[in-house]
Amino acid sequence: MTFFQLVPLTIIFILASTSIVTTAQQAGRSAFTIFESTGRLPSECTDGYDSAHDEVLYTVPYTYPQVLSVIGSFANITWNGDNSTILNGTDNTVGTARTFEYYGIRLVETIKTYEKPVEGPYFEDHTIAPSYNPATNLSLYAFTDALTATPICDGTAVALNFTVDFCSTDVAVAGQIFHSLHQLHAMILQEFLGNETFTGCENPYAYGGKHHGKHHGKHHGDRWDYGW
Repeated sequence: MTFFQLVPLTIIFILASTSIVTTAQQAGRSAFTIFESTGRLPSECTDGYDSAHDEVLYTVPYTYPQVLSVIGSFANITWNGDNSTILNGTDNTVGTARTFEYYGIRLVETIKTYEKPVEGPYFEDHTIAPSYNPATNLSLYAFTDALTATPICDGTAVALNFTVDFCSTDVAVAGQIFHSLHQLHAMILQEFLGNETFTGCENPYAYGGKHHGKHHGKHHGDRWDYGW
């Protein structure tokens, strides 16, 4: 079974029918109207949208330089199964936007913060422009969709943290989408690097004692929480 088969078919169906909303569909949707007229997201969740948060933690048994060799370019996201096109600016620069298709979705993401120190941690944060699914009447956008990569275990492993703060007309469904995608991205990264599974630090104190495990997830907004 491939990693892509791990994504629930219902999620794939939702994603396959999602797209950036057209001008006609924007009528009455202030989030889209604000974005189209200003190029910026609303300052908060607009009427009809609720806010939510999702987080995926995942550790890979590879060094920080090895991980950066795969994830260290905003323009190149083949490591999470996509091909992107830079819309403006230069790679890894605040304000640069990229667009890509994911299971039929056209997404636009713009860098807010980009930090790649030699010894870590890596931190990249971007917004997600409003997108709309006419099949389920689901709309969403994100103020923060961030990835942090922190070397642990005396440099022999990297702890990944995928965090998203978003607004949606259905936070339960949108949260499942974000969680499934971020977990999938972590697993594909692991596969790119050799598909070894993290089993813990050889030095039990290298990560400050207890370790968070291979991966874990939680979602807040509609009060559901789960982990692996």
